[in-house]
Amino acid sequence: MDNSLDMLNILSMKVILSIFLFLSCQLAHGAVYISAQTEDGLFHRGEVIESYEDRWFYEEASEQTKRYLLLFKEEAGKAKFKMLSYEQIKRVRLLGFFPSKYKSFLRKNKIILKKEVVRNQAILTGNHGHHKFERMFGNFAWDLGILDEHGKQHRGDGSLLTDYYIFNEEIKAPIGGEVVGKISDMPDNPASPSLTGDLSQKINNYLTIKIQYPFYLSLVHFKKDSIRVNIGDKVKADQVLGLVGNSGVSYIPHLHYTLYIYEEGLKRFISVPALLEN
Repeated sequence: MDNSLDMLNILSMKVILSIFLFLSCQLAHGAVYISAQTEDGLFHRGEVIESYEDRWFYEEASEQTKRYLLLFKEEAGKAKFKMLSYEQIKRVRLLGFFPSKYKSFLRKNKIILKKEVVRNQAILTGNHGHHKFERMFGNFAWDLGILDEHGKQHRGDGSLLTDYYIFNEEIKAPIGGEVVGKISDMPDNPASPSLTGDLSQKINNYLTIKIQYPFYLSLVHFKKDSIRVNIGDKVKADQVLGLVGNSGVSYIPHLHYTLYIYEEGLKRFISVPALLEN
């Protein structure tokens, strides 16, 4: 039986790739490998990392929504990524399910994040939900908070920033690297536990740390003026970087972080899976 599948439209592409990704998730260490033929006649082979939608979670998906497929392969010891738009792809051939070369590359190059970024942290949102629809910046992000014995993030009614257990807590680098991006002077938003605050035109206090090209780490929502490092500084794992705040696109205090790659074709950062220590 021919494993080639002609892509009749965007919907069929999305369904087929969703099935491939779902099946790969059922394998503890497995991954999907495909060959994709683009409209220029070229074939692109590799491990499927993710299928992305370039839209915000508050925007409805439509035929105009840009969708992409990210493939990975290793060449001469270097990570090679290929971002293909669904519109480019004419045909996909399933090559099989095999151990993940992407995860193997991360381990071999020691691109592994320490688990504890904030003391007593809890994962509020993992690599799912609204993170899948943050213009490809958050597909594999984590949101961290601190919970009490009742599973609450705050004291009282949560109307004050200081009600939140994580507010003003130290943020430690989960991996070493060089600081290449920073904003630190944006104000913290008032707490909005009802998630109804106005976040329009808000700018995050953040750090971007270059691990080794094309891999970067992004940490977001620092407290105003709390970042202790500057662009060009070399940081070490477990080094204190700043304090948790509520700056930018954030209703309540938390830390958002993700592993990025810089995607040359689109000239922008893309969220990719990370490995955690142990």
